[in-house]
Amino acid sequence: MDFIMKVFRYPLLFILACFASTYAQDLSFAEELFENHETYKVAGFQQRRIKQTEVLSAIDKAIAQYPGVFESRIVGTSVQGRPLPMLSFGNGDIDVLMWSQMHGNESTATRAIFDLLHFIGAQQETPQVQHLLNALRIHIIPMLNPDGAQEFQRENALGIDLNRDALRLVSPEAQTLKRVRDSLDADYGFNLHDQSRYYNVERTPKQASISFLATAYNYEKAMNDKRQDAAQLIGYLHAINEKFIPGHTGRYSDDFEPRAFGDNIQLWGTRLILIETGGFPDDREKSMGRKMNYVLIGSALDAVATSSFEQIAEFAYWEIPENDRKLFDLKIEKVQVTVEKKPYVLDLGINFNEVATADSYILDASLEDRGDLSTYYAYEVRNAEGYELIVPKRYPKKIKTIEDRNKLLRQGYAFSRLNKEGAFGFKGVQSASPLLEDAYRHVTFFLQKEGELEVLVLNGKLIQLSDL
Repeated sequence: MDFIMKVFRYPLLFILACFASTYAQDLSFAEELFENHETYKVAGFQQRRIKQTEVLSAIDKAIAQYPGVFESRIVGTSVQGRPLPMLSFGNGDIDVLMWSQMHGNESTATRAIFDLLHFIGAQQETPQVQHLLNALRIHIIPMLNPDGAQEFQRENALGIDLNRDALRLVSPEAQTLKRVRDSLDADYGFNLHDQSRYYNVERTPKQASISFLATAYNYEKAMNDKRQDAAQLIGYLHAINEKFIPGHTGRYSDDFEPRAFGDNIQLWGTRLILIETGGFPDDREKSMGRKMNYVLIGSALDAVATSSFEQIAEFAYWEIPENDRKLFDLKIEKVQVTVEKKPYVLDLGINFNEVATADSYILDASLEDRGDLSTYYAYEVRNAEGYELIVPKRYPKKIKTIEDRNKLLRQGYAFSRLNKEGAFGFKGVQSASPLLEDAYRHVTFFLQKEGELEVLVLNGKLIQLSDL
């Protein structure tokens, strides 16, 4: 219905979309970026938990390695007094502003930006990069929320979500972004974020690894010329993302949020492109997201410099499937659960929460939902039809060896009496006879088939007992 309504509302755009289907988009620059990412990838940024000291060091290294290409200046300070540097390069008339890590725990694009800087610095003499530098003047605030990054939290040191501070401008970081945008009167803006790994592409099991949005600037979600330009550029980037990670592109909700920077920057006259980086299989640190941000941001700059995105119909933007949030880390399907001596068949949806440690994190499982989860998807799916969920027994003594532990597991023990980290890898259950709710709370239980224990789910991890 949404597609049909847009045909009637934008008949000319529909004609253009049909015409655009015959336009062969040149992907050679994107392919070059993709194939050579390892060459330009900055060392030390493998994990998402980066702090400002690492970013400041990366800025200094880029400026020193490519003299005369990049310049940096401090454009503001954070609540806790950390500097807010902005990198600038290029000599063109088109001003591009991009910012990353507005939310302190969303660092994927930050890491990608420095990879791209090294590509641009190394390739500065090539015709395509020379043209980009001659056409554009690019300004990047790589870490807008360094205080949040220090704690790897979304909010700044005031506990404020900077992306809800575009009107009152309470935070010094928000004031800085507004002042920079206004001083440049930027032609294009790139608002770079991470989104939850649990977003999927609507009605598919594919992760929404990259989601785009040409932000609305009013409640009516009107399309003016500048929002249309943003939508066309996103249509151009959509084809690139589909080239390398097909099926993993989503369209973020364009509900108008009057306090958000993206919505207001579009309102203030800058063509605003939001890029949200989600999950990808076997990639909790978002290495693929980092690579695709490097490719997409570099391709977007090239497309703006060459105006090549103008060949894409705005209507193509609306054909990008929407985001949904129907992913779990693990889904156990059709397991039999006995309650009040009666059997019931349920699905279990399990996620792994990151619990911070001194220098990294550990994963702690939680049971997020149970019941009919047939319309949901997961990174890992276990069909447990014909299996019964068995609550583990609690072993009353200390366990001395791994061999003893494995023997007890095969006998149905998975809880211990210990208050500290116990032999089964998590805090023990105190009740002598654990209940189903204990199994749910610790996401620890056995799967039994035809009277034989076959699988242990230990803090959400699937373990074949025959492997012990």
